[in-house]
Amino acid sequence: MAQPIALRQVSHGYGNRLLFEQLDLTIAPGEHVVVIGENGSGKSTLLRILAGLEKPDKGELSLPQRPGYLSQALEAAAGLTVAQAIDQALADLRSIAAEIQRLSENLADATAETNERYDQLVTSFALRGGYQADARIDAALNNLGLAGLARDRPLDSLSGGERERFALACLLADPAPVLLLDEPSNHLDAAGLDWLEARLAAHHGTVVVVSHDRQLLDNLAQTVIEVDADKTEVRRYGNGYQGYLVEKKAERARWEQAYQQWLDAMAKEREKAVEGTGRNGYGRVRDKDKMAFDFKTGTVEAAVSSQIRNAQERLRRLEENPIDKPPQPLRLAARLGGSAASGAAVMPSESVLRARDLLIPGQLEVPEFALARQEKVLISGPNGAGKTTLLELLSGNRKGVGEVHAVARIGYLPQEVPAPPRPEQRLLPAFAEGRVGSIEEHAENLLRLGVFRSADFTLPVGGLSLGQRRRLALARLLLDEYSVLMIDEPTNHLAPQLVDELQELFTGFAGALLLVSHDRVLRRWFETLPQARQEHMQAGRMVSSDS
Repeated sequence: MAQPIALRQVSHGYGNRLLFEQLDLTIAPGEHVVVIGENGSGKSTLLRILAGLEKPDKGELSLPQRPGYLSQALEAAAGLTVAQAIDQALADLRSIAAEIQRLSENLADATAETNERYDQLVTSFALRGGYQADARIDAALNNLGLAGLARDRPLDSLSGGERERFALACLLADPAPVLLLDEPSNHLDAAGLDWLEARLAAHHGTVVVVSHDRQLLDNLAQTVIEVDADKTEVRRYGNGYQGYLVEKKAERARWEQAYQQWLDAMAKEREKAVEGTGRNGYGRVRDKDKMAFDFKTGTVEAAVSSQIRNAQERLRRLEENPIDKPPQPLRLAARLGGSAASGAAVMPSESVLRARDLLIPGQLEVPEFALARQEKVLISGPNGAGKTTLLELLSGNRKGVGEVHAVARIGYLPQEVPAPPRPEQRLLPAFAEGRVGSIEEHAENLLRLGVFRSADFTLPVGGLSLGQRRRLALARLLLDEYSVLMIDEPTNHLAPQLVDELQELFTGFAGALLLVSHDRVLRRWFETLPQARQEHMQAGRMVSSDS
C-alpha cells in the first residue's frame, strides 16, 4: 500500500527570513492538492522540498514514491537538442526497453530466472504505457501548441514559455506516481489548459500543483494548502477551492470579531482605571454628609484603589496578549486616467491608437487595428498566433513593416518581465528609479497601491520571485499617467485575490485597455464590461471571434 508524503517538524528559510517553522504536513496517496499563497510566500520552495530537491534547514521529508517535478522557470541545458531532452525525460522507459531488447536476444538459452526477469520487465513496461510513450509525447506537444517541433532543434533556441510547455509534455508522457507542478498553466492557451486539466484529473497518483489559475483551482483541487510566510506556517483546507473561499471568509469574520472584542475590552479597562482615580465611592459629597464621609474615607479609598489595581492588571494582561489587527487586503488603489500625449483634445469615440499594414513575414499580418479612447479590447488565440508580437508592435517595443500612430501615452506590461540589471538593488529604490519625488513619497505611493508591504521594501530585486517581479513592473505601470494600457497575460504569476482586484480596477479605468489573455475566468468577466470587444488571432491574422 502506498505511503503518504510527509514533512515532519520542518523549518526552512533564507538568510534572516524564515518561511516555515516546525511544519508538519501530510499528503495522502492519490490526493489532488493545490498550493496557493502570496507571491514570495514560499510556495515554490515548499514544492522543491517535497520533490527532495532542496533540503530543509531542520526536519525531515518522507517521499516514498518517485516524483515528477516541473519548475516554474525552466533553464535549458546548453547544447541539448529536443530529441536528447525527450530521451532524458523518458530515460527510465528507455532503459527498460534496452534491457528487454538485450534479454530477448538470448531467450532460447535463458535460465528460468532470466525468463522471469524478462516477463517482469515486459509487464512493467506495458503497464507504464512504454510502447505508447513517444506517441504521447507527440500528442502532448500538439495539445500544447508545439506540433511539428523539430527533434534536432537546440533546446535553448526555444522561448521560455516554449521550454516550459515542452517540459510539461515530457513530464506527462511518462507521469510519475507523484506529480509536483509549479505554475504549469502560465504559458498555456485555452486548448492547452483544457488538456492539462483533463490529464491531471485522470492521474491516479498524487498531484500537487502551485497555481494562480482560478478555474484550474476550482476544477482540480480536493485540498487547498495555503502558504503564509508572515506566520511561517502552512494550513490545509478541505472541500476544494470553493470550500477554501468559504472558510477563509469565516476565518476573517472571526478574526475581526476577536480583534474588536480585544479593543473593546482594552477601552473598558482603561475607562475603569480612569474613573476610579479621584472617586470617593459615594458621588458628590454634601456638607452635612462630610462627617460620615470622613468616617468611611479609609474603606472607600481602599475599595477604589483595589478597583484601579484590578483594572490595571486586566489591562496589562490584555496588552501582553494582543490580538493582531487583521491586515487590510492588498488593494490596487491607483487612479488611472491621463490625457492625449499630443495635448490635443480627444473625443471618447475617436481612436487613440491606429495601425495599418502591420507585417512581420511569417509571423504577423494585420491590415488594420484601431483602439478608441475608452474602449476595452481582449485578444485571444492559440499560442504562436501572434498576440504578443502585435502588442510589441503597437507599444513600440518592436519594429516591423507598417504604421502605428498613437495620440495618447501608452503603458505596456510584457508577459515576460526581464531579469533586473542590478540584482543587488533593493525593491523600493528599484520602484523609484527614474521617477520624480522623494523616496518617502515613493514609499507612500507604493504602500497606497497595495501590491507590496513595507517589510518588502528592502528585499533585493534579484531575489524576488517571478510573481514579485511582475508586481513591481505592474506597480510602476499603474502609478504613471497612461491613457492606454496594454498588458500581456495580466493574471500570470499573480495571486487570485490580486487578480480579482485588478479586474475591479480595470472596470473603472477611464482610458483604453488592450489585454492578451488565456485566463478563462477573466474572459468571462470581460464580457460584462461596457465598450468591450473581443478579437481572435490565428496564424498571425485577426479572424472572426467565432473562428
